[in-house]
Order: sequence, then structure tokens, then C-alpha cells
Amino acid sequence: MGLFDIPRAAVGTSFKLAKLPLDLAGSVLRRSPADVERERAEAMRRGAEAQRQVAQEERERHEQDAQQRRQEAAQRERTKKQQAEKDAQAKQRRAAQAEQRRKQAAERSAAQREEAIESKAKRDRLEALQSEKAALDEREEALTAADEADRLQGATARAKNRRKGS
Repeated sequence: MGLFDIPRAAVGTSFKLAKLPLDLAGSVLRRSPADVERERAEAMRRGAEAQRQVAQEERERHEQDAQQRRQEAAQRERTKKQQAEKDAQAKQRRAAQAEQRRKQAAERSAAQREEAIESKAKRDRLEALQSEKAALDEREEALTAADEADRLQGATARAKNRRKGS
């Protein structure tokens, strides 16, 4: 039994109930051909009225369905826009995070390079100081050897002079 069968049955039953006293009276009295035509016309009018009412209910139901579909489509569109906005915000957030990571990596790299440069500078300075110390040690040895040679030469000259003078 469908949605339209219930109103149709109700309308049909109400017509039958309304017609019942007339049928009883008509069976007692003889009906004239005009009465028969009048009843046929009345039945056709009731049928047309019932069809009009069913058609109007059908049209209202279709309009409600269409309105509901439009509302659902609008809701889906709003949901889709909200999701697109969320996706765009998430994409921006990921891009910002990636940019932050790149900056941090660049800063770490710069710090490592600076540390490496400072370390190399310290090593180079240490090597230079060690070379300078070695050169100074060498010079000191040379001066010590020269002083020793001068002292020995002086001692040799004095010994020679003593031998000559004796």
C-alpha cells in the first residue's frame, strides 16, 4: 500500500458513505434518466476533484523533494568550501614549517661553517706559533753556538798568546 493509496481509499470511502443514503432513497424511488446523468456528472466531478487533489499533493511532494535536494546540495557545497579552506590552511602551515626547518638548517650550517673557520684559524695560528718557536729555538742554538765559538776563539787566542809570551 503506497502513500497515495491511503488518501485515495479515504476519499473513496467517504464518497461511498455520502452516497449510501442517496442510493437507498433511489432504490425506493425510481430514478429518472436526468438523475442518472446528474449522478454520473457528480461522480465525474468527484473523480476530477480527487485527481486534482492527488496531483496537487504529488506536486507539493515533488517541490519539497526538490527543495530538500537544493538544501543538501548547498550544504555539500558549504562543506566542500570549508574542507578546501582547511586544506589551504594546512598547506600554508606545512609550507611555513618547511620554511622554518630550512632556516634552522641554514643557521646550523652557517654556525658549523663559522666554527670550522674558527677552528682552522686556531690551528693555523698554533702552527704559525710553533713554527716561530722552532725558528726562535734554532736561532737561540745558533747564537749559543756562535757565543761558544767566540769564547773558544778567545780562549784559543789567549792560550796562544801565553805560549808565545812564555
